Amino acid sequence: MREDATELVLRDLVDALLQEDVAGFGARAETDCPAELAGEPLRDGESWCRVKLDTGWVACRVRPGGALQRHRFAGGAVWRGGDGAAPRQIPPEELLRLVGGGFPGAAAVAEDLRASVEHAATLLAQRAELDLAPRPGQLLAGERLAATRNRPFHPTARAASGWTATDVARHGPMRAAPLGLDWVGVRPERLRHGSDPDSHRIPDLVLDHRQRQLLDDLLGNADSADLVPVPVHPWQFDHVLPTEFAEELALGVVVPLVRGLGRFHPTASVRTLTTSPESARHVKLPLGVATLGAARLLPPRYLANAERAQACMRELLERDPLLAHRVALCDERTWCGWHDPDDEFGDRPGQLAAQVRRYPALDGLVLPMAAFAAHEWHVLAPLVPDPVGFFRDLAGAFCELGFGFLRWGVLPELHGQNVVVVLRGGRVDRFVLRDHDTLRLYPEWMAAAGTPDPEYAIRPGAPQSLRLDSAEALVGYLQTLGFQVNLYGIADALCRHFGLAEEALWTELRAAVVDCLKRLDPPSAVRSVLRAQLLDAETWPSRSVLGPLLRQGRSSGVSMPAGTGSVPNPLRAVR
Repeated sequence: MREDATELVLRDLVDALLQEDVAGFGARAETDCPAELAGEPLRDGESWCRVKLDTGWVACRVRPGGALQRHRFAGGAVWRGGDGAAPRQIPPEELLRLVGGGFPGAAAVAEDLRASVEHAATLLAQRAELDLAPRPGQLLAGERLAATRNRPFHPTARAASGWTATDVARHGPMRAAPLGLDWVGVRPERLRHGSDPDSHRIPDLVLDHRQRQLLDDLLGNADSADLVPVPVHPWQFDHVLPTEFAEELALGVVVPLVRGLGRFHPTASVRTLTTSPESARHVKLPLGVATLGAARLLPPRYLANAERAQACMRELLERDPLLAHRVALCDERTWCGWHDPDDEFGDRPGQLAAQVRRYPALDGLVLPMAAFAAHEWHVLAPLVPDPVGFFRDLAGAFCELGFGFLRWGVLPELHGQNVVVVLRGGRVDRFVLRDHDTLRLYPEWMAAAGTPDPEYAIRPGAPQSLRLDSAEALVGYLQTLGFQVNLYGIADALCRHFGLAEEALWTELRAAVVDCLKRLDPPSAVRSVLRAQLLDAETWPSRSVLGPLLRQGRSSGVSMPAGTGSVPNPLRAVR
């Protein structure tokens, strides 16, 4: 049975409230059935969970939570009762207000939860009209599968804050018809470019000959002859440019050229679009909306940092044949963005930019890893006749990827949206990495391995998580984003669809860790930290998302609000 949008959002919300113990929610949770709900049915293995509030209670069905937490949401409704009225079902935003209404960011998070339900319902309705069976060499179907869940375990992952349901239908990843982009001309001295020479000819890379000729004709006018054409998302053109660049539009520094030119399909990230028909080139554009509590901007300094990270990883692949066999990189050196020498670290330059991402040859079945975490295994199951064997293969290859970079003192951000997997014959052939602007570093291991420093441009005094002070902090990102968000998101979806025991998949991950430590033989300093943190420690660091959102509200910048908690080490339980 397919779950509805409300239930999907409630699942991630209740699980986060329990796991992060927001406002004492987890500590107050009791496996107790309110008398008023005694007639409501339970499935095998389920129990009632009741949490007492200052007035009344909330209750829902839960199941055993596996290795990382005591209970998880089992589906159905969340009930509110005990206040003298008959129990009633409540939506996610009301649950959030009841539990965490005293936090500064509660109103914004509640609105994002409401939007999550609305936007998820819109996407699922559109999704029903599409054939999402993956096809060799084509990424769009996998992007659409990933969009049905987005970031696993994040309660607001399905919301694009600032968009209506109509905007989601019109500009979101389930839009069936190609989408045209708007184009503006910008004075060349107000643009900053990537190192690839094609950064100066972006239209040639994403438009066909007829479309390019139309743009050339418009640029041939006397008033536009010296302008550089830059694509703009149509929503951004309507809602952001008129206010953020009002002065430049009035002075002719930024000039609208044409609307709806080109053919593109939005991907799961909504700000990145494939060309139509699909090619190896995607275009990434800023959007003045927020997802996961962070603005979807494209600051040129981030694009430049991504280039530096790409160059570092490229050198490592040239020096490490085993790693090069397992991973390929998207080329992200082709871009342009608004240049303001007086505001290098501000957000405004990130409102007008474009990047063309080039993929390597994709000659197998290709999907973002996030697609495997989506609850769409009725589509994916034909690709994977043996789900445990598939996870075994995936976990082994993923450990090769993570350990392979850690031996050089660096780690890409390995959540499921950043990592594309290429399958051949149902087996993992290799990974393709994208979004290079978050390659994290531990200088001591880098120096020992002779790894070049990317020399990131970072705002002086600003908090940052790229250059880390300890090896444990670097490995922690593999444990949180890599294992608990990415791989465990996939394990969660596999267990739900195939009825697998979660313990079996943690056993496979432990075996993969042990095997890779032995087979890859990393430097002794790296091996000892990996063994201590992954296998021997009693707890692992965990990724907290709901608590930071409630305390901070949505970020005004491009970094997602997040914190670090702890969970039991899931690999100790399966020794």
